[in-house]
Amino acid sequence: MTRRTVAVLNQKGGVGKTTVALGLASAAWAAGLKTLVVDLDAQANASWTLGVEPSSANFGSGDAMTSRHPGAAADMIVRSGWGSSIWLLPASSDLIERDADTRRDSTVGRLARALDGVTRDFDLILIDCAPSLGLNTACGLAAAEGALLVVEPTVFGLRGVEPVLDLVEHVWSTENQQLDLAGVVLNRLPAISSDAQARVVELNKMVGTRSVWKPAIPQRVLVNQAHGERAPIHAFGSQARDLIDVFDQLLGRLRRWSNS
Repeated sequence: MTRRTVAVLNQKGGVGKTTVALGLASAAWAAGLKTLVVDLDAQANASWTLGVEPSSANFGSGDAMTSRHPGAAADMIVRSGWGSSIWLLPASSDLIERDADTRRDSTVGRLARALDGVTRDFDLILIDCAPSLGLNTACGLAAAEGALLVVEPTVFGLRGVEPVLDLVEHVWSTENQQLDLAGVVLNRLPAISSDAQARVVELNKMVGTRSVWKPAIPQRVLVNQAHGERAPIHAFGSQARDLIDVFDQLLGRLRRWSNS
């Protein structure tokens, strides 16, 4: 059975979680894979970069989770500005309020219910979680078959790994036994840094060498340029050759995990 739904997450903001989700979507765009991006981050950066103004969307991910109807997300998904192969369930304004909801045990399965029957229409579903371990992230994990943890190789970056792994295990044990730790992606790896390399070694000890995907994503100004132009990285051609190679390899790793 092919696993297609992946939650991209970290409890720490600014580590490039959305960059990884969009980089994988860009590689899928170049490969012609029909892909759905689910934006669970109230900042709505993924929605904006994919060409959708959250304020102009009639419905979004929060509305989908509020609905009690299986498959409710089907009528809320819109085509992105990247073309017909990339689709989006945009962020919505009520996500912050939902994340503070303390009724986690009774509501954590709502995204899974909203996506029921919807995911079969896509080759890949990427859930861009909020930079927190609140209800929305738990909902994302409950709807996913894999968790993809994004980490920066810094002291503060590694401090957030254990709580995320604890949440993945909790959702697996209480809500979704199909959930698996797909892997860990290193983002913004400096070309030369003894401290960063030490953090990579530490991360390998924490999660296991096999769980840390290669290659790491290098620091590149072009990532911000692509976001600013609301375009896939792959649209920059030779100008982004190293980034394109990295995200193509990471997508390949994701697809091998999907079929394992």
